[in-house]
Amino acid sequence: MYMNQPVANTLALINDILQAVIVIFGSAVILYNLNRIRRDRVTRAFCTLLAFVNIVYLTELMVSRTIVTVSAETWLRLEWVGIAMVPAAQYHLSDTLLTVTGAPPNRRRLFVPVAYLIGLIFLALVLATDLVVAELVRLPRAPHLNAGVLFPVFALYFWLLTAVSILNVWRARQRSITRSTRHRLTMTLLAFWAPPLGVFPYMLLSGNVEQNVPLFFWPFVISGNILVGFMLAVLTSNLIYFGSLSPDRVVRVRLYKFMARVPLAGTIVLLVYVLVSRSSPVLGLPTETALGFALVATVMLVEWAIHAYKRPLERLFQLNSDPEVRHIQELSERLLTTRDLQQFLEIVLAATCETLRTPTAFVAAITPEGPRLEAVIGPLTEPEQIWEEANWQELAQSGNNENGQQNLQTVDGFFLWRNYWIRPLYNQNRNTLLGIFGIRARAHQPDLTETEQTVLERLFAQAETALEDRVLQQGVFAAVEGLLPQITALQARRGAAKLGGLPALTADATATDTATLVTDPEFKSMVRDALSHYWGGPKLTESPLMRLQIVQKTAAEEYDNNPVNALRAILTRAIELQKPEGERNLTRMEWLLYNILELKFIQGKRVRDVARRLAMSESDLYRKQRVAIENVARTIASMELEMVQEEALQPTEQDTPGASA
Repeated sequence: MYMNQPVANTLALINDILQAVIVIFGSAVILYNLNRIRRDRVTRAFCTLLAFVNIVYLTELMVSRTIVTVSAETWLRLEWVGIAMVPAAQYHLSDTLLTVTGAPPNRRRLFVPVAYLIGLIFLALVLATDLVVAELVRLPRAPHLNAGVLFPVFALYFWLLTAVSILNVWRARQRSITRSTRHRLTMTLLAFWAPPLGVFPYMLLSGNVEQNVPLFFWPFVISGNILVGFMLAVLTSNLIYFGSLSPDRVVRVRLYKFMARVPLAGTIVLLVYVLVSRSSPVLGLPTETALGFALVATVMLVEWAIHAYKRPLERLFQLNSDPEVRHIQELSERLLTTRDLQQFLEIVLAATCETLRTPTAFVAAITPEGPRLEAVIGPLTEPEQIWEEANWQELAQSGNNENGQQNLQTVDGFFLWRNYWIRPLYNQNRNTLLGIFGIRARAHQPDLTETEQTVLERLFAQAETALEDRVLQQGVFAAVEGLLPQITALQARRGAAKLGGLPALTADATATDTATLVTDPEFKSMVRDALSHYWGGPKLTESPLMRLQIVQKTAAEEYDNNPVNALRAILTRAIELQKPEGERNLTRMEWLLYNILELKFIQGKRVRDVARRLAMSESDLYRKQRVAIENVARTIASMELEMVQEEALQPTEQDTPGASA
C-alpha cells in the first residue's frame, strides 16, 4: 500500500527539516567545544563521533535535494565517511569514559586505532569498489545504494563494535562513585544507541524490489529522526560536564544559553524560511520580499525573547536557583567600575562648578602609589605640581608638606594651595584620607554663602561615599583574587575526584607541591621575576616555577630536559594567549596588555621606549604592566592545574594489570 504524492512530498519535507535541525545542533555542539577539544579527551572523542554523525545527516539531506542521478550516487558514497567511522568513534568515546572513571586501559586502548583503521578500509572499499555497496536504487525521494557482497561483514562489524562500546559505558557507570556521575552515565548509556541507530544504512537491506515508497516509510523515518535527535541532545547534556573545572551550574548555564542563542535561533529561522518560501504566493508578495522581512523579523524577535525571558527561563530550568548564585549575579550588576566612578564624580564636579561659578574642579584618590586623578571638569593647568609638590596625607593631618617647608593656610576646612581650594575627603569614620577635592579659587579665600556651603557639604559627602565604596570594592576584589587560585585548585580536585575517587584525592607529593605553588601568594612575583630575566639570568634559571609539572613535561618532551628553555616557552605561550584576535595594533586598547608584554619582555625594550611607542606615561605603563603580568600568572596557573587534573585521571603503568606481560 502506497501513499499519494502530495502527502509523500510533505512528509519528505518534514524529514528534511528534522535532518537539518540535527545537523545545526550537532555543528553547534562541536563549535561550542572547540576550545576544550585539545585539552579534554572525553570532549575530543565525543566531538569526533558527533562530526561523523553530522556527515551522515548532511549527505542524506543533500541526496534528497539532488536532481542529477550521478550526483545522488556521489553523495551516497560520501555518506560512508560517516557510516564507516561511527563505530570506531563510538568505541573511542566509550574507552575514554571507561578510562577517566579509573579503569586500567590494559590492551583495550590499543584497539582504538585498529577500529579506526578498519573503518578506513571499509571506506576505501566503498569509494573505490562495489564490494560493500553497489549500484544506485532510484526510489523517489529516497534513493539509496544496493548492498554489495561484503555488506553483511560490515554490518556484523558495525553492531558488534556498537555492543562492545555500550558494554564499556555500562562498566564505566558501574565504576562511578558519586550519585551525579552515576546518573549522567546512566543517561549516557541510554542515549548511546543514538549514533548507530541514526547512521546505519537500513535502506540497503530492502534491495531493489520496491519502486515506490510504502505508506509506513516516512512516518517511520520521521519518528526515528525525532528519537535520534532527542538521544543526541541527552548525550550532549550529560557529557558536557566531563573535563570541566567549572561548577556544574556554570557548565549548565553556559551550554543552555549557547544553545538558545545559536542552534535554536538557527532552527527557528530555518522553519520560517521554509514556511514563508512556500506561502508567499498566498500573501501576494514576491518570494524575496517576504523572505527578507520574515527572516529579519524572526532574528530580532528571537533575540528579544531570549533577552526578555532569560531570568524566568533560568528559574524554570533551575539553572541559578541557589541563593548564593543570585547574590553573585546581583553583585556583578551593581559593581562600581572605574568608569562608573569617574562618571559619577564628573557629575558631582559639574554641579560644584555650576554652584560656585568656577571653571575647574577635580577629585583625586589617595592610593599607595600616590595621588591618582579620578575626574576633572575644566582646564587643569598644574596637574603634575599637584602630585609632586605636596604630600596630601601629611597636609591633611598637619597642614605642612612633606619637608615641613611650606605652611598652607586653612580657612573653613579648605587648604589654600596655589590657585585652588583643596578639601580633604575622608571615610565615614573620619580616620582615613581617601582623596582630595580641588576647586579653582574664585577669590583669595573661600567666600561661600550659607546656601553654597550647604550644597558643597552635600557634594563632598557624595564624593566621599563614592571613593569609600570604591575602596571597599577593591578590598573585596583583592580578597577574591587571593582566593581564585585556591578555588581553581579545589575545582580541579573536585572534578578529578568525581571520576577518579581515592587516587585523585590522594595524589602524589608532586601534584600537591605544584598545587601549593600556583596558590602561593607570591606566585605572581615569581612570574614577574622570571619575565624580568626572560632571556637569561638567575631569576629565570633559579625560578621556583621550574617545579611546575607543565615545565617539567615540556622540558622532557620538547627541550631535551632543559627546564630553562621549557620555562621560557611556557612564558611565551602564556603571553601569546593574551593576544586579541585580528591584526596587531599598537594604539587600540584591547591590544595594550599584549603589546606591553611583547615589547617589554620578549623584545627586551626599555620602559621609556615602550611608553613612547604606546603613547602613554611611564607611570601608567607600570600600572598596566602589573595587570598584564597578573593575567600571565593566572594563565600559567590554569595551564598547570589542567595538567594536574589530567595526570590525576591518567592511570599509571604500575596500576595496569598485566602491564609487565
